[in-house]
Amino acid sequence: MEEKNLEQVKELINRIADSYDLPSEEQVMEMRRLTGIDWEAEELQMLCCGYWEHHSLEETEYLMFHEEYPPVNETELVFWKYKPGVVMDDKEVYEKYRLGKGKLKAIEALDVELILQKIKFLFPKYEQNTNAGSEGKSYRFDCSEQVEYWTDTHFWIFIYGREIEDRIENQLVRFSCRNMSEQQISAIAACMEEFQCSLHIKEVKNR
Repeated sequence: MEEKNLEQVKELINRIADSYDLPSEEQVMEMRRLTGIDWEAEELQMLCCGYWEHHSLEETEYLMFHEEYPPVNETELVFWKYKPGVVMDDKEVYEKYRLGKGKLKAIEALDVELILQKIKFLFPKYEQNTNAGSEGKSYRFDCSEQVEYWTDTHFWIFIYGREIEDRIENQLVRFSCRNMSEQQISAIAACMEEFQCSLHIKEVKNR
């Protein structure tokens, strides 16, 4: 039933989400028929309206058939390069940049364009999502060959830096990786090492 009704469920989720109102009785009955789950109108409204804030459409589809979201692995990797002789607390440095509480002269500038070129070369099956991100600040790459329809494998690259006169000096690069393998995570770390950029922060969440 799941594979057969995927497109219909996807279309119904979007119809419910677009209205923002309580789903009609017909919509509730249709979702029950397509998924085999005895959904209530209030549940569907809560799960379908605004799903994009925390989950992908495909993950919401999975939920409709299984009554729970699929397993997700999220890995955060943050890289930068200290200037010679500098020793600082990595967590304090990252929090300063992440929260916009100031910038440091003790961190070297990075050539982000070269880093992006190398990453694109290493991950040819990941396509840049030009509808997401902010030029010069963030970039999203989606895997073109998902393992399952609900996997939503992708990564973001976030850039942090400081303003110097009329230009931006890029200093920190954060990779936010979703459902990527350990081999791929290691490839990112090895790539950044080529730019003498050490991994200072690594956070892994499984849910």
